[in-house]
Amino acid sequence: MRYGAADDDSMAIDDQEEYEQGEQVRNWLRSNGGSVIGGIAVGIALIAGWQWWQAKQAMHAQDAAAAYAVLGSTLDNNGDDKRIAATADTLRVEYAKTPYATLAALRIAAYRAGHDDAKGALAMLDAIGTVSDPALASVVRLRTARLMLILGRPAAALTRIQPVTDPAFASVADEIRGDAERALGHTDAARQAYVNALRQMPATEGTEPNREILEMKLADVGGVAPKPEAKKA
Repeated sequence: MRYGAADDDSMAIDDQEEYEQGEQVRNWLRSNGGSVIGGIAVGIALIAGWQWWQAKQAMHAQDAAAAYAVLGSTLDNNGDDKRIAATADTLRVEYAKTPYATLAALRIAAYRAGHDDAKGALAMLDAIGTVSDPALASVVRLRTARLMLILGRPAAALTRIQPVTDPAFASVADEIRGDAERALGHTDAARQAYVNALRQMPATEGTEPNREILEMKLADVGGVAPKPEAKKA
């Protein structure tokens, strides 16, 4: 019987401790429950806000893509200048933080250059301003430099391509550098630039016409084309 009483006492103590712990939890919840619920509500609001912002950004990008598609269709069909300008303004103002604003400027510049309006094309590219995407920024610089060459401004073309360091554009940049140096009468510099352009040109299908043009340019300044590197297996 003594052992049984001890067991009963032990159980009573355990029950008391459990009750006291439960009471402590209840007291804590009474004091802090509001902040806990508030914290959960804030967390849910933040998640909902983030999801809403992502959805809004996705919709914004889709609208920009649709506007760019309209611009492309208008240009392909030689649409009127007013509609082209209006669509370009929409992309530049409402979608300035998307890549489509820059792509639109590049597309219109190409259109103008193709219609013998190099000055208009250059003005379009110069109006772009700062481009956040490094690859797009390089494309803008290279296109601008080519237009400067067409307009007889080789020194400006050299300055414009100077910041282009992306290996993906190295061959194109060196070709433009060669054209500019040749226009300035710097034959040796032009020859070296053309050689560099050929060496950095990827030996892949579809580049043969560009390689032939480069080789002719190099031959015109007294250079000999280096052999293309063998394709890696």
